[in-house]
Amino acid sequence: MKIVSGADMKKMDHWAMEVRHIPELLLMENAGRAVASHAWQSLTKIRNQAVILAGKGNNGGDALAAARHLHQWGADVRLFLLNDPHEFSGAAKENWGFIEAAGIRWYVLRDANSFYPLKLCLETAAIAVDGILGIGFKGQLAGNYLQAVQTLNQGSAPVLAIDIPSGIDADTGQKANEAVQAWKTVTLAYGKQGLYLYPGRQYAGEVFVEDISLPNEAIELLDCPTEWVDSAYACSLLPKVGSDAHKGTFGHVLSIAGSRGMMGSAVLASRSILRSGGGLVTSGVPDKLADGFDLAFPEGMTLPLPSAQEEGLALSAADVISEALEKKQALLAGPGIKHHENLPLILEQVLRRTEVPAVLDAGALWALKQNPDMTREARGVCILTPHPGELGGLLNTNAAAVQKDRCGAARQAAKQYNSIVILKGASTLIADPDGKLFINATGNAALATAGSGDVLAGAVAAWLAQGLDPLSAAVLAVYLHGAAGDQLLLRHGERGGLSGEVAELLPAARKQLICENESKKAAGKWQISQLPMQRYTR
Repeated sequence: MKIVSGADMKKMDHWAMEVRHIPELLLMENAGRAVASHAWQSLTKIRNQAVILAGKGNNGGDALAAARHLHQWGADVRLFLLNDPHEFSGAAKENWGFIEAAGIRWYVLRDANSFYPLKLCLETAAIAVDGILGIGFKGQLAGNYLQAVQTLNQGSAPVLAIDIPSGIDADTGQKANEAVQAWKTVTLAYGKQGLYLYPGRQYAGEVFVEDISLPNEAIELLDCPTEWVDSAYACSLLPKVGSDAHKGTFGHVLSIAGSRGMMGSAVLASRSILRSGGGLVTSGVPDKLADGFDLAFPEGMTLPLPSAQEEGLALSAADVISEALEKKQALLAGPGIKHHENLPLILEQVLRRTEVPAVLDAGALWALKQNPDMTREARGVCILTPHPGELGGLLNTNAAAVQKDRCGAARQAAKQYNSIVILKGASTLIADPDGKLFINATGNAALATAGSGDVLAGAVAAWLAQGLDPLSAAVLAVYLHGAAGDQLLLRHGERGGLSGEVAELLPAARKQLICENESKKAAGKWQISQLPMQRYTR
């Protein structure tokens, strides 16, 4: 599903009105009716009061249109304005004229005293509609706008937000000093980025995307609309498996991982490679630790790498790794590798010599920070898997700055390092150097445990080895890793699950993905096949 930024949506709206000559009033009318239809579902004969708050912009205009529809259908509508009616303009002003003609009761929220009727209505209303601020909002809330949001949140009526909860940035999902906690959000034409990024995703409640008759061609105006990776999209990336397949069919990964005290990362990454469907894995580990690793992970092969006198790999390891990459389909480097002065030089030499796509995680990301040209000069495609702190280091900033604009940071890093970037965290992002961006639907707090990143890195490498292009491998691995986390949540709750269990659940996540989409296809075929019978029996 395509999702857009606030600026993207405004660009498409403008094109529809100026080029396709679709009246703004018509778009607003369709938006209002869609919102009213959702609000109407909450009303009953006993509780049929709807409280509607409207700001002075187009979001407020949509709220006015929704109020008129609800009133016409028989709802008891109480309309509260954040500004004097004369401040409406454009299509919102025309809708205000319709409101006056319909005789709907309205109030203006000017001062503390004027909020008293709103508080009373929120205690008896079946639904409250948030039409205060829309997708153009930036900054902080103040005055009666702040008080209106706070009053909505304190009331007992469930809140339906129009387009995006007031106080949430439509591009970044960041929250202002206050934001509406919605029960559901009806977003118009296309989903907005801020609804799918935290904390906006948490404030949006259940999200419904509703058509407002914006022409389908409008999306073609955008260079790189963001993609929401749900089960249907993820399933479309799964490669088909022939009945004559063998382990060589599913590729061979070389994993460079582990150091003293962190060999568990090497085990987790290699186990994830096989659990994600990779055919073979060879684990390159320091030679002093190779025998122990061989026993810990019998399903894989072990490649002893020459060690330096102190902890770390010797420079000659670059030659061993490069030679071992022959007939391999993917390289994973970094899980559990401690920072060492030789590491940037080793990886630089390896990436310059091979066209095999590489996944760079943990220690390899530290090495990249020491030598930023490493990926730009690599012969093969590189996939980086940073958490916000690591990405902050790569961008010479910090985790807090990355979190304020995760989409912008991921895109910047992908371009700067000429690599695909997986920005881990709630609503994991995948960005490529061309500006494409994907937001993942799966995952939860159960994945916030040591070693989870090692499992993800191994999964990405596995899908590379199975023949997926690098971007698809990254997207599918992130989805299934999150889906395994969702199964872990059902098993243990938010805390207490282990990353090794995430790796063990990867096959089940893949199986569930396939089964869900086969069921949907079967249901669709059944419905289509029954249509002629239904028409005949009538």
